[in-house]
Amino acid sequence: MIKRVVVGFVLFFITIAVFAQFAVSGTGKCIPLNGNAVKNIDAVFLFNGITSDNQIQFTGSAPDYLWQKYDGTVVSSGSASAISVEDGTGYILTANGVSYYIWVIDYSKYPVAMQSLIPVEGSDKCSNIALNFRGTIPDLIYRDKNNSIHKLSREFKLSYDDMQYSSGQWSATTRSQTVTASVSSIPLEAPYKDTFFTLSGDQYAAIFGMESSVSSDNYKAIRVECHPEGRIVERDAANESGRKINTLEGSGPLNVALKSNANLPVTQFYEWKIYNVDKPNNYLRYTDTDLRYTFNETGSYKVMLTVNSNANVCPYSDSLNVLVSTSFINVPNVFTPNGDGKNDQFRVSYRSIGDYKILLYSSWAGRVYTSTDPAQGWDGRVGGRLAPPGVYYYLITATGTDGKKFKLKGNVNLLRSK
Repeated sequence: MIKRVVVGFVLFFITIAVFAQFAVSGTGKCIPLNGNAVKNIDAVFLFNGITSDNQIQFTGSAPDYLWQKYDGTVVSSGSASAISVEDGTGYILTANGVSYYIWVIDYSKYPVAMQSLIPVEGSDKCSNIALNFRGTIPDLIYRDKNNSIHKLSREFKLSYDDMQYSSGQWSATTRSQTVTASVSSIPLEAPYKDTFFTLSGDQYAAIFGMESSVSSDNYKAIRVECHPEGRIVERDAANESGRKINTLEGSGPLNVALKSNANLPVTQFYEWKIYNVDKPNNYLRYTDTDLRYTFNETGSYKVMLTVNSNANVCPYSDSLNVLVSTSFINVPNVFTPNGDGKNDQFRVSYRSIGDYKILLYSSWAGRVYTSTDPAQGWDGRVGGRLAPPGVYYYLITATGTDGKKFKLKGNVNLLRSK
């Protein structure tokens, strides 16, 4: 279908059934409707104020034209291919043995009157609300070729500012939806921020430039939502194992930065509960917006966050799982402190070690190295001087975050290239 709309005295054309063409002339603006917009009729014409110079003309060629109203009243017959029109009237044109059915509506006579838009609590006020509309929306009525009554759909746009959570952050958004008359109560999801709701329309008024609207008072949001996330605060030790990328599983003590990601400023109250899943009743409680927590013992943990609004009526909870790995220590038997950046220090490989102590001895100098940090290593120097190649003896005592005791002794070979 091809539509061309004009203002003033310019003609516009619309192709309808069996390629018949109609043109409308006169002042003002007209909206032709056909196809899926109407039923069992060739076209409905909406005028924004019908005047005496408004006419509908058949642009096809015919020896004569018979124009009638739906009730059979003859409007014109003979060579006149155009007629003046009236509001709320159906016309039948017979030309070349074919009948075309047309209905005319003066849209200006059916104005929308919007009085108020009032937010009210829905069945679950924490997740949905309703907007009660007060006003009048007259029906736009037409009759089809069978004289059956139909209503043109009058559509309105509801819009309001809101927030949405995506890609790890909250951002502003404008939400909108189409509301079809008749309008009395409009259900929708509760917003995440204070906002105003605006209803405007209808779709024909927007085209005619006479759109009306109504806005609500400022709605005070109570809906909250959180998206807790954790990030392991990494340590620099290259010899510590157990970290799993993009997870909350790793070597203890496990230092985790916890972020609430709640919608602000509606969210006012925070409650973190951290507990071992084997002891759910033995939890630690925090009321920070975000926090850092160190998991000192091996085990599986639950981090539960509950947030609430200032109204304290819409709690929302979400959780994270944290796993602190079991402990182990592995001691190398050789290292090569030659400055090539490979295996230059004698360091243990470890995971989830809490307490630690190493003593390193040589047969010629006694104790050459001691440390209480498993991340540290011996660089093969004694008193700032290079220690000679040979066998060195270690004694390690440690306790894992799972309580496991380690007591290791053995020897390591220091090798230097000649």
